[in-house]
Amino acid sequence: MQLDALNELITQNGWLDIPEKIITREGKVINRTEEIWHLPYPIRADAKIDFNKIYDSRIRWCTKRYIQEKLQTTSTHAGFTSFTYLTTEFFKFQSDYSLTDILPTQELRDNLISLIENAISKARAHHRLWALYRPIQWYIWCAENYPELGFCSAYAMELDSMIIPGNPKGEAVRMEDDDKGPLHRTLELPLLINAMKYDKSQKLEHLQQKAAIALSIALGRNPANLTYLRESDLLNLTPENDEPCFIIKMPRIKKRQLNPRDELLDEYLDTEFANYVKELIAANQKINTSVQTEKGWFEIKKPLFIKIRKNSGAVAANLISDSFNMTSEDINNLLKAFVQRHNIKSPLTGELINISPRRLRYTLATSLAAEGISKRELARILDHTDTQHVQVYFEVAGNIVEHLDKASAKGFAKYLDFFKGRIIDNASEAINGERNDKHLSFINETNPIDQTEIGVCGENNICHLDPPFSCYLCPKFQPYRNADHEHVLECLLKSRTERIEKYENARLGIQLDDVIFAVAQVAEKCKSEAPHA
Repeated sequence: MQLDALNELITQNGWLDIPEKIITREGKVINRTEEIWHLPYPIRADAKIDFNKIYDSRIRWCTKRYIQEKLQTTSTHAGFTSFTYLTTEFFKFQSDYSLTDILPTQELRDNLISLIENAISKARAHHRLWALYRPIQWYIWCAENYPELGFCSAYAMELDSMIIPGNPKGEAVRMEDDDKGPLHRTLELPLLINAMKYDKSQKLEHLQQKAAIALSIALGRNPANLTYLRESDLLNLTPENDEPCFIIKMPRIKKRQLNPRDELLDEYLDTEFANYVKELIAANQKINTSVQTEKGWFEIKKPLFIKIRKNSGAVAANLISDSFNMTSEDINNLLKAFVQRHNIKSPLTGELINISPRRLRYTLATSLAAEGISKRELARILDHTDTQHVQVYFEVAGNIVEHLDKASAKGFAKYLDFFKGRIIDNASEAINGERNDKHLSFINETNPIDQTEIGVCGENNICHLDPPFSCYLCPKFQPYRNADHEHVLECLLKSRTERIEKYENARLGIQLDDVIFAVAQVAEKCKSEAPHA
């Protein structure tokens, strides 16, 4: 059908045409041309809809009306996501079915049904029928409103009766996938935390990486939440005290909100993680975030994560206040760049850790479930409106404590690198070697008579750690090369097993793991560095 014929049909049926000005449910004006709509959706750099991707003018016009409906009554996100799924699931196959203007309407109807039937068959075969939910809803809507343009009402009723499963978001968690599921809380997560601790770079990008990692680990939020954070969202509730208490006001970004910052949740933030955010805020002070508008220069409130080259999607949609916001993809890239920069390899795969905000969200949730948190509280922490979405984390919580023996502890230790101290041959080489109160011994919990001298503490001030367990993790610990660290390792492994069997509690089982790996590392270093006879 040619465009003139389509316009005539629109007029004859009294259908409303696409208005010049479309205002989204959030109250934003769509910046658009006839075929390309730039959406006010700054968390995506490519938030535009290109209707040129639809070859047939009848389908294109109906799709515009459908997307307009979604934008105006549901949300910008709904409109963008609907078109994305339509493109990937239906429209990329339109050439195979000759869906063009030269096709008579009856043949268009039949060919479109054939395309959808084939898409359903493929989706069933690959267990991803859930991906067709939005495209099918599009067809049903078009058939209800514009059957004259090649949509079959009877087929729409058939589609409407289909049972379409939800998106299996929890599968990576259930399968405990080494590459997509939660990070191993003992073998992988500490690698990220230690890398942050020893990363002293003050480059803006590196500070952004650390802050993104810290917030993702601590709060388990989606990247979109982080893109809307502002510097002013970090607060110290006890500025007069030596011990700060930080909270961060986290944007919720719920589906029915008109503005992503309409509702903020106060979340406690550990001081160590808050300090990474403070470092980033300090670096941000050098950045000018003024924007030139028709009324002159406008200084916007600084986002926490500043996109120096500006957010092209926000600029195109004339969202001045979001001009320097990063996109969700930018946040993802910060995490990946951090892992690449530090060459952080997983002991489980031997490859760079496949990092993402989603994996860190899974990690937080499974860890809290293993520690015995209630479903209601976990739902609150993850910002779910009900508890049904957190069930999967409790299903796998009992499986996260694995058997650990001496061989595996030593094998993993070389990746984890928990020991940061200095190995010595005798006390005369040690800092504080002359002080008897700084000499350290390991005492077997089950047999106090069994004691082993392990080294010297290099801390001059009073130590607030918990020796001897914490010593192997302390950079000021100076272990003796000839001490029986193998015996210490055996005792700790035995204690770990007994705790798990006695208490059946994952948290008690893993409390010693960091120490175990550090002891294993010391034992191996002493062995490899020992002078040969």
